[in-house]
Amino acid sequence: MADRRDALDPVTFEVLNHRLLSITEEMGIQYMRCSGSNVLITGNDAATAIMRPDGALVSVGPYIVTQGNVLPLIVDSTMRLSNDVGYRDGDIFICNDPYLGAIHHPDFATVAPIYWQGQLVCWIGASGHQLDTGGMDPGGFSIKAVDVHQEGLRMPPVKLVEAGRMREDVLRWILNQVRDPLVGLDVKGQVAALNTGRKRMLELIESWGVETVTAAMARSIDHARDKLASRLRELPDGRWRDVQYIDHDGHQPLIYRIVCTLTKRGDRLTFDFGGTSENARGLINATYSGLQAAVLSAVYINLCWDIPWNRGVRDCIELKTEVGTVNNCAYPAPCAMATISAVIVTIDVAWRCLAQLLLACERYRDQAMAVWSGTSMAPIFAGTSQHGFAFAATEMSHFGGGGGARTYADGVDTAGIVFNTTPNMPNIEDQESEYPVLYLFRRHLRDSGGPGRFRGGRSAELAYTVHKAPENRLEGLFAGTGAEMPNAIGIDGGLPGAAIKVARIVGTDVADRIAHGRPLPATLDEIDGRTEILPAKHVRSPIERGDVWYHSWQAGGGYGDPLGRDPDRVAEDVARGAVSAAAASDIYGVVLAADGGCDRPATAGRREGLRSQRLAEAVTPDAGDAVVSFRGYGRRTVGDTLVIDFDAGQVACAVCGHVHCRPEDNLLVHLLEIDAPLAAAGPVRGQDYDTGRFRLRQLCCAGCGALLDVQVAHVGAPRPYGRIDGWPS
Repeated sequence: MADRRDALDPVTFEVLNHRLLSITEEMGIQYMRCSGSNVLITGNDAATAIMRPDGALVSVGPYIVTQGNVLPLIVDSTMRLSNDVGYRDGDIFICNDPYLGAIHHPDFATVAPIYWQGQLVCWIGASGHQLDTGGMDPGGFSIKAVDVHQEGLRMPPVKLVEAGRMREDVLRWILNQVRDPLVGLDVKGQVAALNTGRKRMLELIESWGVETVTAAMARSIDHARDKLASRLRELPDGRWRDVQYIDHDGHQPLIYRIVCTLTKRGDRLTFDFGGTSENARGLINATYSGLQAAVLSAVYINLCWDIPWNRGVRDCIELKTEVGTVNNCAYPAPCAMATISAVIVTIDVAWRCLAQLLLACERYRDQAMAVWSGTSMAPIFAGTSQHGFAFAATEMSHFGGGGGARTYADGVDTAGIVFNTTPNMPNIEDQESEYPVLYLFRRHLRDSGGPGRFRGGRSAELAYTVHKAPENRLEGLFAGTGAEMPNAIGIDGGLPGAAIKVARIVGTDVADRIAHGRPLPATLDEIDGRTEILPAKHVRSPIERGDVWYHSWQAGGGYGDPLGRDPDRVAEDVARGAVSAAAASDIYGVVLAADGGCDRPATAGRREGLRSQRLAEAVTPDAGDAVVSFRGYGRRTVGDTLVIDFDAGQVACAVCGHVHCRPEDNLLVHLLEIDAPLAAAGPVRGQDYDTGRFRLRQLCCAGCGALLDVQVAHVGAPRPYGRIDGWPS
């Protein structure tokens, strides 16, 4: 078939490129309308994609982008492993093996080849998180697992549909392994999605011709590669390192670090994960597919807002990683919780490196964002519903995470999980009508957004209890990351957002209140009973009638020094419950008047006192191997905190003008560092889990005390650093 990509006129290319995108979106709509899965309906936890005959990604649907990123790997495994059965027109394969392309067991992926007159022209794919996988625990997260074999059904590419006919033996085999029969409907929903995709692709070929359509797919990849390469050439060369953490592996409260060193040279990005912890005994690991999906997601969102998300982006990226690490684990390490531990933490660490890169470029500085809600979580409750059927439900409210602050605006409250491009969260009434639970409250969590000149978006908190369960009890477990420390780290002096918190309150009077029609508690403090703070990964436990289960999740990081925030905005935040009066005074330095407004003279004094306190407490940092230095020409700025004047040979504070050092010197040893507890960033920063292993490391100007960077530090971990080797001319 002749390659006509260069012959396509721009209008035809744009029409076809957008038509491919609309097909992936329609596939997702069809999938979710056919599936009865709570996870899909309330969280859009799915993906769709179109790929070239070799599996190269062309278009991905506007859903869970990490799942979309691995569909090409599923196609590759299908082509490699299906020689004995072949793949033909009308076939559909299903796979959920993390070591063959999936991110974790619950993500069942289906892929199908599409032929035109006997020739393979493309693959299409759909993926979705399943309600259960038949592992040791309901819901697909087996906290006690020590290897991948204990985590439930693990399918290599298996032919689910043959020549357009469902293989009922394979479907029965799948259903025989899982607890919730809705998995069968969900799998059929994926088949429906692929049937829709196949129909639309053939219609497109009939209208435009096969050569034109295949040329458009190839051209889309070329366009993405060329445009990202061009953008990268506009950004400064350099190297940035950041470190993030996973707490608790399901067995022990160990800390696992993910270290990312980003090198940008010309039109290439290299992400090196050397220094990352070895894979864990528990379920927090990710395979290579999860690592690649995480890096691509961070690059898409930070650099490719107007570039197709496809193979062309991957062509500009090099990944360096060792098998046997927590985000590139070695078989048979368990990895059922990959998506909400190693994968999302890898996104965080790559994200912050990319944010530092963007902060160093005046043209693209407004695209830099602090880390969004740094982790996700999976509260799962299971049992028999009020309708009499067995179920395993994942509570998806945590998909309403806080957005990271921007360089010019606050992060969006409960904006979503950053890898979900069409964020959604459940309607409480729908949950209560389907499952035997009653929500006491779901509300924004005060003080959760990372403080800064621009505040990170808030997260939320909720509590629920058993209600109308036939057996008056359920079983539940929590699987989360980021209780002992926050992962939503701020940038340019912004503070981190909230950590997660998981609790069970027993011996309450909630059942009695319900029985007698009395008002229900509206906050955690109003719930009478004995509160038990649960670990971030909590094994399956009974939820008895009258027990209350509570959780809150991570929020977005802040941007800029909190003492630089408009005092009137802080007063408004206090008035609407986003920020407490204590945080307004202690973190933002704002003194409130009797009418709730800002007392500006008192605020000016309070802020000056806090800056002086910083300088009195600060010490010269021990930089270790970390270096922050600059090479270039002219006068440059990095964020809102640094001015680098190469002609004058100095690096100065953008707030007070204090000269730190020469550009080629190590800036770190010319700053001051304040060591503080995580509580210095707010009241919901892991205090319930604090063992002294994490501290807040605040770097400030030696002249005025203005914050330049804030890090969450673990004893013995390498320091983040940044070295800019030159700006483009």
